[in-house]
Amino acid sequence: MDINALLGQGLGQGGLGQGLGQQQEANIPDTAEQVQVSSLALIKMLKHARAGIPFEVMGLLIGEIIDDYTIKVVDVFSMPQTASSVSVESIDPVYQQQMVELLKVTGRMENCIGWYHSHPSYGCWLSSVDINTQQSYEQLNKKAVAVVIDPIQSVKGKVVIDAFRLIPQQQMILSQEPRQTTSNTGHLQKPGLEALLRGLNRYYYSINIKFKCNELEQKMLQNLYKNSWTNGLKLKSPHVNSQINEETMDSIAKLAIDYQKLLGLYYQYEESKKGEAEVKIKNTGKKDPKRHLGMKVDDLMHNNIGSILARMIATKTF
Repeated sequence: MDINALLGQGLGQGGLGQGLGQQQEANIPDTAEQVQVSSLALIKMLKHARAGIPFEVMGLLIGEIIDDYTIKVVDVFSMPQTASSVSVESIDPVYQQQMVELLKVTGRMENCIGWYHSHPSYGCWLSSVDINTQQSYEQLNKKAVAVVIDPIQSVKGKVVIDAFRLIPQQQMILSQEPRQTTSNTGHLQKPGLEALLRGLNRYYYSINIKFKCNELEQKMLQNLYKNSWTNGLKLKSPHVNSQINEETMDSIAKLAIDYQKLLGLYYQYEESKKGEAEVKIKNTGKKDPKRHLGMKVDDLMHNNIGSILARMIATKTF
């Protein structure tokens, strides 16, 4: 009989092996572990998840395990799957290996370190089907992670995403903590009630996600919405330009009527000696017709002058 094993199990019951149990627990990855997701991987996951609404989608994570505290995700790719609005499963196990080999041909030498899938509109947690899928990945790699993303609740500036790993069954039986508590991340980002009801901290635990951008990715993101100098030379068809001018003139006419009414209010309040402040208080929260009238006129002049200049340049050039 192994006395050290018995003393190690005594940690769960607070027995004599507490000191030895702490030495064994020191090798367990703690709550300071992070999953670093690149901007390319995040954009591809969001785009894939939004394209699949209202069904769930899934794919694989490509990256590397740096050390016991850092997992780096550099890229993702989708895979053949069968899905519904509440579940998703892979249907081609050979596809993963073929895709990884093709990526290595293109210079992507990292391996598969987990998988991702979407939960449209119902938060980040793992269902029973997801737990079974994660078990199959952890049999191949104990450090594999499952990333869950919600494309509907994700808005501009905030991505609803989380990473999970299963709690070993032996620790679940002994009621032991799966990791040491050496980070305040779990206290700063409290889990949702839905995730707790679905087995968070009982069958699986959450891992902190951090987004990383290198210099080239930062330049790529900055150039996404950057207007090219050639956009100013693009010509709209005369029919489209005429339609835009008609719509703009209609809105200018309506704004002019609203501005005329506003001037009438100013005149009435001046006669009653209440002054301009009363008019501003009465129109608080309403559209300012004077400002919008100036904006519409500027847009009308800008579009027509730009169109005329572009046609003159095109005539001289071509």
